[in-house]
Amino acid sequence: MPVSENARAGDSQSISKAVAVLKAVADRPGCSLGEIAKQTGMPRSTVQRLVNSLNNEGLLTKNFGHQGIYLGMELARLGARVHLDARTLLRPFMEKLHEETGDNIDLTALEHGKVVVIDQIASNEQIRVISFVGKQHPIHCTANGKAHLSLLNPEDAEKLLKEGMTQLTRNTIVDSKVLMAQVAAFREIGLFIDREEFGEDACAMATTLPSIGGRQLTISIAAPRARFNRKEEHIKTALLAFRRDVQQTFGTSI
Repeated sequence: MPVSENARAGDSQSISKAVAVLKAVADRPGCSLGEIAKQTGMPRSTVQRLVNSLNNEGLLTKNFGHQGIYLGMELARLGARVHLDARTLLRPFMEKLHEETGDNIDLTALEHGKVVVIDQIASNEQIRVISFVGKQHPIHCTANGKAHLSLLNPEDAEKLLKEGMTQLTRNTIVDSKVLMAQVAAFREIGLFIDREEFGEDACAMATTLPSIGGRQLTISIAAPRARFNRKEEHIKTALLAFRRDVQQTFGTSI
């Protein structure tokens, strides 16, 4: 017998409600049914029914030795089987961003204190900023590097900067206090800019992304100075939309 559209809609709503309950418990371990109802906006009777069902599946537990409701061990078992590949997860978003902007896109991770390109889409333009997977960016004078610095606590950031702030162009900032003040200002808008600090006639803009599999990630768009200046507002809008789409899909971290 064919499944009706109403039945499909009902199944989808039930799943969404169950996920909302799981997220509420994740945010407040040990919460009560009433607290979950308040946080999710669902009736207490609905919350109780969902909690009982999730408890039966091992996704929630009410027998943790304390009052309240906690995430169940089945979630941990399922989570341990998930292999998170940032490149695979983010590639569709990167391709969309590339269609909108056309210039070089770098996805970077901070690995052992080094900013490393883990995925890249080259520019469509004849005159372009060159990058490649595996390339390392200096942390002090690139848009990606500044974005990564913004995610570190001040002590760890200062430790990395003490390893060296080489003057690569006349615009390179080599004073850690000046740089971190700029990073703090950039953090307020969520965008980080390199204006010919890493290479002559090369500019870039980056933003931070949710961590995936424990990896600290940033995304950047780089272009020659003249084209970057001409497209700067468009790049800002595109990067902020990219970050918003990724956050809405994956949350703050996965």
